[in-house]
Amino acid sequence: MASTPSAKTPSLEPSGRKLLQRADWIMAGLAQLAAAGPDSVSIAAVCNKLGVTKGSFYWHFSSREEFLQAMLDDWALNATRRIIDVLEKSQLSAEEKVRKLARLGVSSSVTDYGGALELAMRTWARTDRKVRNAVAAVDRERLAYLQQLFAEAVPDGDPEVLACMHYSFSTGLRLMFSYSDEERLRLRERALDQVFFPAARS
Repeated sequence: MASTPSAKTPSLEPSGRKLLQRADWIMAGLAQLAAAGPDSVSIAAVCNKLGVTKGSFYWHFSSREEFLQAMLDDWALNATRRIIDVLEKSQLSAEEKVRKLARLGVSSSVTDYGGALELAMRTWARTDRKVRNAVAAVDRERLAYLQQLFAEAVPDGDPEVLACMHYSFSTGLRLMFSYSDEERLRLRERALDQVFFPAARS
């Protein structure tokens, strides 16, 4: 387990720069993962990105394996659970929540746990069983939430099929580099109007 800074820990690095927090390291690791893939996430690469020495890294993490696990846990939390929490605290209808999710899927930057990072996680999952299990758990959680929304928004439809279709369509669009983010959003909105919620247009 990584050590925890005591209350007497100075707020500055010896160089005079602000002391990095664990979250700063995780964000830098996720950005590196999104930019160049899992093999690029070395301690040296992330230290170089942040402009610090390895000693700073080991203040927060005992090993690269612990660091990668922290990145994975953080992604699962921010890319799914926190988004669901925000939507559930809103006053949006079930249909509006689905539409909001569609917009988030193309408007989120890497620092917001979307876009390139989502693709990088799935690429990583192909070669790492632990990551594959974590991504599968995220998929199940997202699909269960979508089923809940579609069951409310389309009571005469099949919520499992609608959730699977919507999630597959959204995920697949991220793999198609021929579309810009604006075009992806346009296609998602057309699909929502024509396939998932056609009754809302009549």
